[in-house]
Amino acid sequence: MSVVRSDSARLRAHGDDVRARALAIKARAEAMNWNSVAATAFRAEIGVTADTLGRSAAALDTAADALSNHARSVDEVKALIHQAQEWAGERLDEARSIVGNVVKVVHDVAENAVTGFMTVLASIPDQVNNVKVSVFRVFGTDVAPEAVARAEDIVRAVPNRPADGSQDWLDVQRSLGGARR
Repeated sequence: MSVVRSDSARLRAHGDDVRARALAIKARAEAMNWNSVAATAFRAEIGVTADTLGRSAAALDTAADALSNHARSVDEVKALIHQAQEWAGERLDEARSIVGNVVKVVHDVAENAVTGFMTVLASIPDQVNNVKVSVFRVFGTDVAPEAVARAEDIVRAVPNRPADGSQDWLDVQRSLGGARR
């Protein structure tokens, strides 16, 4: 974006130069020691030319402002993309970690020890107080089945990580339910 800012500064400097030249030619025409009908017409023509140069300088300022505003807008969008990449990237990395490392463990537990992370598979008839359960584990930590399902959904929805700085991160953030800041 520095090229756009550089162009803006160059346009602004050119506008200042044109404005200064317009003022200089007008001042020199007014300072001439020449009085006649022709001198009055000459000064009037110089005034018109100086005014035209002033309008050209203002147009250059307007163009410089437009380029500066564009550069600022691009920076704002880049910041949004960066925020989206951080937010969505964390969720995507977490989902990929869960999906890539989840283990379904089946074991017997006491009936009163069943947690929300466990899925009861069967009661063991010969042991009234025990049930067979399955539980998802990631790195030894129990994970709710809903978390595993959500992680699988995320990995399916975003099979390929967008390139760093890509505006696709805004779409990924939106698809994962992240608010656009």
